[in-house]
Amino acid sequence: MGARKLIVVGVGPLGCIPFVRAFNLLPSGKCSRRVNALIQAYNHRLKLLLNRLNQEMGPDAIFVFANSYDVFMDILANYRRFGFENEDEPCCGGYFPPFVCFQRGDANATASALCDYRSKYVFWDAYHPTEDANLIIAKQLVDGDESVSFPFNIRQLYNCN
Repeated sequence: MGARKLIVVGVGPLGCIPFVRAFNLLPSGKCSRRVNALIQAYNHRLKLLLNRLNQEMGPDAIFVFANSYDVFMDILANYRRFGFENEDEPCCGGYFPPFVCFQRGDANATASALCDYRSKYVFWDAYHPTEDANLIIAKQLVDGDESVSFPFNIRQLYNCN
């Protein structure tokens, strides 16, 4: 359809999200190795496919693989270096079912488990990173090296003709 520059973001470490940690009864700071192994295998094959497409398409189209998995794992492993105080609990919704964030004033809400300082948490809810974590991920994907965005970063993709 005419697209020439495409960014395909790999799947992040779903074995580390609070939902998976809680259902697998994993201790604090631990991730599901089984889930993450499946994700890593998928991302590896995706990167190979995009590399093959780059070779087959030549200069007509460029595919960039954005490695969100490794960027997010770095955040989890070094969360204090990134300014976070909590790397495994969600800011909103609690660590155990039903994992739901209630809005203030919701007539059906029995309790609202919302942290006081969102910027100190890696996870917003049982599934998603906070805005602060997403900004770190985005910056790495835009300006990172080939281990983060392959065959080059998103800024380089933007600047190429």
